[in-house]
Amino acid sequence: MADRDRLLSYLEAYWETHGYGPTLEEVRRQMGFSSRSHALYHLRSLVREGRVICEPGKHRTWRPVSLPPPPVSIPLKGVVPASPPDQVGEVIPQDLGVLRLPAAWVPRRCRFALWVRGESMIGLGIQPYDVVLIEPVTWSEVRSGDLVVVRLRGRNQLTLKELIIERPEAVGQKNRKDGKDEAIYWLRPAHPDLRPIRLDRRIWTLEGRVAFRFGPVRDLGTVVQEG
Repeated sequence: MADRDRLLSYLEAYWETHGYGPTLEEVRRQMGFSSRSHALYHLRSLVREGRVICEPGKHRTWRPVSLPPPPVSIPLKGVVPASPPDQVGEVIPQDLGVLRLPAAWVPRRCRFALWVRGESMIGLGIQPYDVVLIEPVTWSEVRSGDLVVVRLRGRNQLTLKELIIERPEAVGQKNRKDGKDEAIYWLRPAHPDLRPIRLDRRIWTLEGRVAFRFGPVRDLGTVVQEG
């Protein structure tokens, strides 16, 4: 038991220093075990005791359960304007680096982040210089009230807005015989001086839905590593 207690302390210190686990050879040398198989025996014993976890088939993943999950890397893909709906500006696509965020902040489907510019969403708590994490979704997956990023088809013009969907039964329309969606889509800002605009899905593409946000972040150097 003393060997396994010392091994657990070694794993904790190694993870805190490196962000990943040691190799079997490093464990053998550090602990003074006679062989790698001896090191593996003690590691597996810690797993059985519920004090260590390991991802099967992956190296350097022996990890104490007492540690918080390691940070998650999310690429920061550029700026998204939160401007008036009728003034969607051109943005230059750029990689602004990689965010290293607590795992609890990052929903499973998130693939990238964007840096907010503009004040049109302040009524929903999204401020200039906030960072939003985006998960990919289809038009069939989004719901009325979702915060979405949409892009004018074929252009680098995109915006962040609340999506409002009016279903046929809500606006007194009858369902078409061909079964096509008769819903009306709106991009609604959260600002008292701005009005929503109707969204035509033939000319807008859906980039994704906001799954998490934090900020404001005025100095990107404080949250990103070079990508």
